[in-house]
Amino acid sequence: MSNLSEYEKKRLENIRANEALLRGLELPTKPIKNEGEKKKLKTTLNKPKPKQKPRVRPVATRASARIRGQEPDLTVVHEDMSMSEPSAAKRARFDDSTMSKEDEQKFLGVLEEALKMPNTIPAVKKEHQPKQVKSYQTLQKSLQKLEIRHEWDTVKVTNSRITTSVFHPSQSKILACAADKEGYVGFWDVNGTQDNGDPVTYKYKAHKRTVNDMHFNPADNSKLLSAAYDGLIQVFDMNAAKFEALKVGDIYSYTGFDMTRDGHCVWFTTSDGELGFVDMRSKKDATIHQLKAKKIGCVHLNPVQTHLMALSSNDRSSTIWDLRMWSKSSKDDVEPLQSIEHGYSVTSSYWSPNGDMLATTAYDNFVRLFDLNSKTSSLELNTAIRHNCTTGR
Repeated sequence: MSNLSEYEKKRLENIRANEALLRGLELPTKPIKNEGEKKKLKTTLNKPKPKQKPRVRPVATRASARIRGQEPDLTVVHEDMSMSEPSAAKRARFDDSTMSKEDEQKFLGVLEEALKMPNTIPAVKKEHQPKQVKSYQTLQKSLQKLEIRHEWDTVKVTNSRITTSVFHPSQSKILACAADKEGYVGFWDVNGTQDNGDPVTYKYKAHKRTVNDMHFNPADNSKLLSAAYDGLIQVFDMNAAKFEALKVGDIYSYTGFDMTRDGHCVWFTTSDGELGFVDMRSKKDATIHQLKAKKIGCVHLNPVQTHLMALSSNDRSSTIWDLRMWSKSSKDDVEPLQSIEHGYSVTSSYWSPNGDMLATTAYDNFVRLFDLNSKTSSLELNTAIRHNCTTGR
């Protein structure tokens, strides 16, 4: 101790004094551990694993087949709607009516009234007279006189976007029919009103997928035919308010159809570029011709020259065919009489009522009118009218 400097002596004295003070306070001399920190650190490093939830198969998100670039998948209906079985037609009848029993009876009354034929003497067939071409001003005045006869801005006939519509050919009642992309077929009594002032509409779930075309049987206007992507052509009987599937033999992705004037035969088109023919009087399956590599969206028979058929396709063409050529050969080597190229996909090709003109629409936003040469069965462009042909896309 004698060798220590004054500074060291003072330092040791302070240490002893501090130790004496701590003993007097009775505090532990060992360092205190932070139990909270230790516990927190432990829970961070050894976090328990959560229990795994049972795996659930993901539900597919709905998307348009056109947007996905895929053709319609018909496998979902192939198993339970095979039309080769006798019970298929019975299963295909609608069982998803949106009407009550009371409404169904009212609807039958509407249909019965629409089917009534006027008690008049048939009109004498008039001789053909030259067409009287009206001036633009005369037509404009006539159009300006037109007015909406009902108070509703719009009438909701189906649940979803309407894809096809047709009017019943009744002379006693205006009955509008429309179908949508969900498979509903709706009816609107145009001049009728409910007790509360609402429009008179009825609808059925006739198909499982988009309905693409509808026509009344030209020989029996009590039968309404509808074709859809679900692989069915449904026949609605207005006398019984019942749907029944037409026997075709296989499942096809229907895009359109037309009927012969006698009401016995159906020509139909598919999204696979096929043209089909079925005789409703026969038990034979449909005859199929593979005409295109892409979708054929429209088929129309000439109302006067009934052997001529017009087709429109996504391959940008409208083609004219002579049906008599298929009676000479069962092969798919029949060539069209004429193929008219368009700038984009052709969505429709329809003959005029007198059969001497053809109107086509395409995604290039033009309505084209062609004159038909009855001697050569060839078409010549008359005019092209600019029009928005892409509404609803």
